[in-house]
Formats: sequence, C-alpha cells, structure tokens
Amino acid sequence: MRLRPLLLALLALVVGACATASDPAGPPAATTSSPTAVSRAATAQPGPAEDPPPPGIIALARRQKAPDLRVTAFDGSTVTLEEFRGRPVVVSFFESWCPICQTEQPDLSKVAKQFAGRVGFVGVSNHDTVAAGRAYARRFQVPYPLANDASGKTWARWRVPYQPVVVLVDSQGRIAERFDGGTTGGTLRAALTYLARE
Repeated sequence: MRLRPLLLALLALVVGACATASDPAGPPAATTSSPTAVSRAATAQPGPAEDPPPPGIIALARRQKAPDLRVTAFDGSTVTLEEFRGRPVVVSFFESWCPICQTEQPDLSKVAKQFAGRVGFVGVSNHDTVAAGRAYARRFQVPYPLANDASGKTWARWRVPYQPVVVLVDSQGRIAERFDGGTTGGTLRAALTYLARE
C-alpha cells in the first residue's frame, strides 16, 4: 500500500503546480470590472464631438453687434432688442401684404411657439397700418409682437432693402445669421437649436 501515499503526494504536487501557473501572485482576478473601473474607463474615453453649426451660422469671432432696435408694436407696447438680452432673438422684417411673407409666416409662428421662453421674436414692417398688422397677427396666429416703423429708419439700420428678411441675433446681441428672401421652419429650427445652446 505504499503506492497510495505516493499517488496522493503526486496529486498534491500537480494541483499546486496548476494553481501557481494560473496566478503566481494570488487568487485569480475577477472577470467583471468594478463600478469604479468602469467609470474610470468611461471618463478616459473622449466624449462625442460637439455638433458642427448648421450652414450659414457666422463664426463667433466674425459676428458683429446687431443694430439698435426700438419699435412700437401694433398693441401699443414698446419692443427693444435689449429686453431679449441673454437669449437669441429672431427679427423678422415683413409686410402684411407680401405673398412670400404670408407663405413664410406659418413656419415662423410654429417655431416661435416651439422656442417660447428660450428665444425672443419680433416682427417689423415698414408700410403697414395698425389694422392690417393686427389682422395679419390674427390670421397667422403670430405669438410674438409685430410692429411698424413707418420712418424706415429701423430697416435702414438693419440694411433691409426688401421683405422678407429674417435676422438671427445671438444671446450676446451679435448677428449670427441672416436670411434674405425668407427661410423655412426646418432651417430656422436647426439654427435656433444651435444658438440656444451656445
């Protein structure tokens, strides 16, 4: 029966050698990562690149200060660019009788409602009466103030030769984009989404 102790000794030697080969420093490492290790790895990885600006947005370094704006709305209130400071502003130059303005207005009204509280809107005409302006606002459910500047000084300061022209002003009061001849809801929405998170 000397064979049995010899077999046991040999078996113990083989098991010990396997354990040493698998991990000479101690017990085997866990195969799942700890929450700390996972969070470190996630932190080390670069985040997704910031979305590029939509086409037409002027680079920050090239933006110019917007001209002054002070107009009397059709409801009698005074609207200034300063009251929107700290958020982007859409300044729409229009005429109530302009066919292109009428085509564009439903999109402007929808986008204005979508961005209410985050983006300011104001419309400025040059040859409208109070009655025509109020009728236009009702017809297109315009949710922002509309005004008329019969002097033409506002249009001149903003270099508006015809209507419609839509100018986007960033939250610092600088011109970020200009649409001569009108724009679409999708284009305006993309631009404002970008400007609202600058």
